[in-house]
Amino acid sequence: MKIAFSYDIDKDAQNFIKSARSINNIKPTKLQELYIIEQGENFDLIKVNAFIEKYVGENKIDLVLTASEIDKNWQRIEQEFVRRTENIFGPYPTDIHAYLSINSRCTYDINQNYFFVFIAGKNTNAIIMHELLHFYTWHRLHSVLIKRGISPEKYNDLKESLTEFLNFEYKDLMEGYEDKGYLQHKEMRELVRKTWAQNKDLDYLIAEMIVATRP
Repeated sequence: MKIAFSYDIDKDAQNFIKSARSINNIKPTKLQELYIIEQGENFDLIKVNAFIEKYVGENKIDLVLTASEIDKNWQRIEQEFVRRTENIFGPYPTDIHAYLSINSRCTYDINQNYFFVFIAGKNTNAIIMHELLHFYTWHRLHSVLIKRGISPEKYNDLKESLTEFLNFEYKDLMEGYEDKGYLQHKEMRELVRKTWAQNKDLDYLIAEMIVATRP
């Protein structure tokens, strides 16, 4: 599995709009708040494109250079991340594209194998690892869990909680950054940490998580 990094303003606009409808955090980002002040709450694709183009120009952001720097930084840990992740989830079957975004909330598209990286993130490698865990989780578990009757909402809780792995299995790659997750997943993330310490088996962990989510 390899990642290609680039910037596409149309993709960035789509991320800007899609992330405004996040089910995990409904509060607008700072950039979305700025857009709302200037354009109102209608996230029209043409208006969002114009807003992004203006923002990039006014802030003199070199997106080609930024993509190259993020890529170079990722190369330092890519092989080790993939090795550890494949030990847990198994291999991911295809390469993935990472698009840069000026917005701090980033979305992804499993079916088209791409995700977004916030250009001003304090730790872009941590963002990349977080998103990639969603891809590995989907490939390894999604169809199995859906067949077992897990709802899309419960699946969302499970895959977000599994990013707790970053705080112990990948701690040395996080460079002091902590993946805190969302408040509503706090107890489930604690279960991930506790259960994995007892039995490093993904199927066992998922079974325990499913039991914990039952009414």
